[in-house]
Amino acid sequence: MSFTRIPLILFLASQSYFVCAADAFIEPTMVNIPRGQLTIIPEPSKSKDGAVTSTKAPQVVNINLFRMGKYEVTVAEFSKFIAATNYPAPTKCQQMNSKKWFEETPATWGKRNHLASDYEPVACIGWDAMQAYVQWLSKETGKQYRLPSEVEWEYAARAGSTTTYYWGDDAAQACTYANIADQAAEAAIKRDYDGLESKDHVGVVPCNDKTGYASVVGIYQPNQFGLHDMIGNINEFTQDCFNEDYTSNSASARKDGDCSKRVIRGGTWHWGPFPATQRSGWNVDFIGSLEGFRIAEDISAEHACAQPESKACKKLARKSKFDQELAKAQKAAKKNF
Repeated sequence: MSFTRIPLILFLASQSYFVCAADAFIEPTMVNIPRGQLTIIPEPSKSKDGAVTSTKAPQVVNINLFRMGKYEVTVAEFSKFIAATNYPAPTKCQQMNSKKWFEETPATWGKRNHLASDYEPVACIGWDAMQAYVQWLSKETGKQYRLPSEVEWEYAARAGSTTTYYWGDDAAQACTYANIADQAAEAAIKRDYDGLESKDHVGVVPCNDKTGYASVVGIYQPNQFGLHDMIGNINEFTQDCFNEDYTSNSASARKDGDCSKRVIRGGTWHWGPFPATQRSGWNVDFIGSLEGFRIAEDISAEHACAQPESKACKKLARKSKFDQELAKAQKAAKKNF
C-alpha cells in the first residue's frame, strides 16, 4: 500500500463526513429583527352584560435584537429531525376529513390530508415535538434556537406597523400577503367535500389567493421585516403559557398562568385574516393540521449578527441548498397565480 495515498483517503473521508453532516439537518433561513419597542394595548375587562368594567393602560416593552425564521418550519426540515432521532411523532390528527369539517383521523407530520409539498408548513405534530425539534436543532448547530415569545411574535409580525394587519386595515387586500379563507378555499372545500359551504361556517374574504388549503411557505408578499406568512397559512405556537390578560414587562415568554395551554398566533388558511393582536390559548396535547411553528434565535455578543451589517452576518444570508429547493417549489406553486 502506498502511504502517499493515505492523506488523500483521509481528505476524501473528511469531505464525505461534512457532506453527511450538512445533510443531517437544514439550517433554517433566518431574518434579523431589529431592536425596538412594542406597545401592548390590553383588551378591556367586561362584565357578563358586556359593559366595560376596567381598562388597563398600554404597556411599552423593549425588544432586543433577535432572529426569526423567515418561514414557518416545513415538512422538509422536520423530516431531518425525524430521520436523525426516530422521534415518536403522533399518528392521529384533527384534520379536515368530511362534511363534519375537522375530526381526528390517522395522519402524521408527513402524511395528512391535502398535503401537496414537503415545502408546506409541518403540522400534526403537537407542542412536545416542536420543543424536541428546537432542542435537537440547537444541539446540531451550536445555536440557540427556540420558539418566539408572544411579545416577540407580535413585534415581528407588526414590523413597525400600527394598522390591523401589517399591510393595512383592509382585509380584502389579504390575498396578496396571506393564505386565508378566501374564494380559492371556498371553491376547494366545495369541490372536495360534496358541495360543503364555507360562507356560513368560517366566512369568505372577497379575494382570491389561488390556494385552497395550506400553501408552500413564502409564496405571498412578506411584511416589512421580510417575514412571510405571519398571518394565515397555519397557526404558530409561541413559547408562552396562556394568560387571559395580555400584559408583559419584558419580551421574554411568560412562564406563569396556564401552562397546559400555550399561546398561538397568526391564523390559518381556514379563517379570515387575523389581526396582528389576535391570540388564543391552545392545549399542548392537541394534535392538529392547522397548528405549526416558526423558530426564533437568540443573539449573543459573539454571534455573527450581533452586528447586523457586518460581513459575517451578511454571509449567513447567502442562499442555501434549502433556499434553492424551496424556490423551485414556490415557482411550481405559483403556476396558478
